[in-house]
Formats: sequence, structure tokens, C-alpha cells
Amino acid sequence: MLIAFGDESHDSTKERIFAVAGLLGDERQWASIREKWNARLGGSVFHAADCDSGYGDFRGMPENDRHRLHRELTGIVAASGLIGYGHAIDLAGCRAVAPSAMQDFPDMPYYDCFLKTVIKLSDFAAHFVPRDKVAFTFDQHRETQYNAGVLYKWMTAYKPEIAESVRFGSRSEPGIQAADLWARELMKRCDTHLFDDRARARPQWNMLAATKRFQFHFTLGRELARTLDEVPELEGFNHTAFEQWREAQKLTDNLSNRFRYVASVDTAGKSS
Repeated sequence: MLIAFGDESHDSTKERIFAVAGLLGDERQWASIREKWNARLGGSVFHAADCDSGYGDFRGMPENDRHRLHRELTGIVAASGLIGYGHAIDLAGCRAVAPSAMQDFPDMPYYDCFLKTVIKLSDFAAHFVPRDKVAFTFDQHRETQYNAGVLYKWMTAYKPEIAESVRFGSRSEPGIQAADLWARELMKRCDTHLFDDRARARPQWNMLAATKRFQFHFTLGRELARTLDEVPELEGFNHTAFEQWREAQKLTDNLSNRFRYVASVDTAGKSS
């Protein structure tokens, strides 16, 4: 069984950049990284944003020590052989080109990044020898994990060869902490690229990028605008049919039920 851990990251204002990123490897690789991770932290729980800023468990730790710890943990991830992928969204640009959609469905960036990250890591898994399914674990977030589970259930039913399971775990898991580090570096790189072109890439980013095993996609506002122009309706989503389905099921119009509707259309299409 292959194993992937994932987490999300965003800028401090939650207005500019949002990212979901994951790390994929086999059981041997994850056993090795857990041993090295726990040895370096000595039982502490790593949170990349807190380590950067001196908050939470890192309050009172000297800045040089925090930065050294961050770089050393990044080195563990870089040397692990794990494969990384992340998907980031330019929130400010998307809000400019699609303000109503962003207002009506503020959590959509998470689900978009989540689904694309899961699919991409599953595609990577197809190249492992021997080929195996992937068990995913993401950091638990009460606000989003139900809909993320609905999306994942749809994906496993629609393409059963891709993934084995999804669950949502606690931050005490070193795999989630490592994924948090990767998600943070992706978010920071996209943020500086878009909003501070004078800033240099962080050493942590350079370490990961040098391995050639970490890939990402950054959706800009103008890219979203082109997508909306070219594909005015999501595939499988018809507003009239959705309303009929919703009323028949006596459901409200919310994001969860829209996901369930698309899943039902796909499932019906496969069985016909």
C-alpha cells in the first residue's frame, strides 16, 4: 500500500493565496521519515506557520533556532525520496474575475485544490513498481472534511483503480506535519511570486525544488477567467436538472448537495 499525507496553507490574511499539498511514498519511506522527524523534534508537534512566526509551541524559541529547525526538517523531507504535489489558487485574482462565485462558495478553493492534489498524486502512484493503491490522510478541518470526503467517495467510485481510502487525522502524525511544511513552502513561493517579485525563494523551497520530485500548479485569476469563458458550466452540472433532483430529494441548495448531485450523475452514467 502506498501512503499519502496532505495539508493546506494560506497567507495570514486568507485573502491572497490558498494551497493544498501532499506527499506520496511507500511504507518504508514513511517509517524512515517518522523516525528522523521524531528524533529531531523530541516529541514536539511541528506547525510550519508557528515555526516561521514564533507562535504556539514555538513561542519563546530564538529566531535562529526556529529557522534552523525548519531548514533541517525540510532537509529530511528532501532526502526522503517522497514525491510531492501541490495545487495553489490566486484568491485575489479569482475574486476579481469571479466575485459572485467566490462569495457564494468561499470554500471552493479548498475543494478544488484538494481534488486536484489527490488526483495528481494518484497519477504519480501509477508509476510505482509494484503498482498499488493509495491511502490518503489529510489534516482534519471540521469545516471542510465532510465535503472533501464526498468528493473523495465520488472519485473512488468513478475511478476505483486510483485510491484506496481517505481519512482525516490529527497533527500529531509526522506525515501531516511534513505535508504542512511542503504546503507552507508552496504557498509562500506563490505569494512572493505574485505579490513581492523582489523577494528571493526561501532556502526551504530551493532544497525541495532541487530534488525535482516536487511539482505544483498555480491557478491565477486570469486562468480562471479563461476557464469560465471556455466552459460556462461544470461538466455534469445542469442547474435545471439539479433543481429537479434537489426538490425530489427535499434537499437545500448548498455545496455538499451540489457535489452529491454531480456524483450521482457520474455514477448513473457509468452504470448505463
